[in-house]
Amino acid sequence: MKKIIAVLASIAMVSSLFSGCAGGSQPASTASGAASGAASSSASAPVSINYYGGWTGGDLDKMSALVQKFNESQSEVQVTFTSLQWSQMFTKFLADYQAGSTPDVVAMHTFELGQFVDMGVLNADAIKGLNLNAADYIKTAWDGTILNDVQYGIPLDVNMHALYYNKDLFKAAGIASAPTNKEELIAAAQKLTVDANGKNATESGFDAANIKQYGFGFLQNHHAFYQTFALMNQQGYNPFTDNMTTLSLDSGKTSAALQFLEDLVYKYKVTPAGEKSPIDDFKAGSVAMVIDGNWQLSGVNSAAKFDWDTAAYPQIFSQKAVWGAAELLAIPNNKDADKVKAAQAFIKWLSDNSAEWALSGQIPANVKAQQAATKIKGIDAYNSELDYVKFLPAHKKSVKIFSSAAPSPILTAAQNAMLNGKDPAEITKQLESDINKVLAG
Repeated sequence: MKKIIAVLASIAMVSSLFSGCAGGSQPASTASGAASGAASSSASAPVSINYYGGWTGGDLDKMSALVQKFNESQSEVQVTFTSLQWSQMFTKFLADYQAGSTPDVVAMHTFELGQFVDMGVLNADAIKGLNLNAADYIKTAWDGTILNDVQYGIPLDVNMHALYYNKDLFKAAGIASAPTNKEELIAAAQKLTVDANGKNATESGFDAANIKQYGFGFLQNHHAFYQTFALMNQQGYNPFTDNMTTLSLDSGKTSAALQFLEDLVYKYKVTPAGEKSPIDDFKAGSVAMVIDGNWQLSGVNSAAKFDWDTAAYPQIFSQKAVWGAAELLAIPNNKDADKVKAAQAFIKWLSDNSAEWALSGQIPANVKAQQAATKIKGIDAYNSELDYVKFLPAHKKSVKIFSSAAPSPILTAAQNAMLNGKDPAEITKQLESDINKVLAG
């Protein structure tokens, strides 16, 4: 229990790691309960279980509907669903676990798995008892549920970055298709970056101090590091592992990734410095292309007043790679065998019936559910990336290392690159040092 108490102080960083990845902007704390099936003395009373998640906005609505559908589909198990922001949910989970009233099912991202495995709070035997088949799930999502050769959860979904682009602006600029590589991306972004006099960034007399339309945008917080991570992988380089004790970064490859992002802002001037909400700029038509996640699809579909589409994350270096993350469903340790069996039945049903989850922009990890899902506009580009999406490690200190809360190592690196235009080699050196301090702590 000492590990549980110790981790409560750092768990607040969990939600910040995925800030910007929610389907909406509802209040920080939201609870949603499906009919819980009140217990009775009757022998036929359903088994009541509790399910904790961290979704808000449209994601919460879709998950609540799925829980209700499960409850109405049978009479043996009734689920009460509670959804808070991720950090609050994990704090509640650990406090309830320590108090002896653990939830029966808990959702988490794959990178968060390591800390809970280290605390010894997850029931791997319950997952093993489901006799799951790896072929039934997207491989990267399946692999993300396994740590040190032990499976701790059932895959739920996959999320990643891709390119949103304004087809009307492309047509007006004479650009036939979305960029696929470095040269095409820079050329398109320059033609689509226009000053107040109507000149684009390729033309003589272009006024970089008076830009009215930018060609390219992206989040310049921790998501800038996620792009750095993708660009490192595009060079065949990923130094982050589940069990790393120290880190030595390849300065050349890490610096090259950072340099590309810096150049978009400071050399080519096609991306606004300090951009806070590129997806809103895209919806407003003031930025022609943005990098963002599939969790934004529903909002863009609702808000965009122009023709748009998505394309795969551009290949800047020698290999295809894109940052992504996956969510899983785990079963905490519980001495009540009936509740464990009920939890097993529920998470298997939720996985098998997750096609409706795709309506929130999520990509179901269950292959049959993914194939059966109604495709929302823009999802095809994300589906095309599934074979080369790269996840952050499920290290027991990943939440601290990859947090968006200052002064995390990756946020410091992102700010030094995007806001300060600092030398990428110096950023790399500091990033290595900062991560090693966390690993040694």
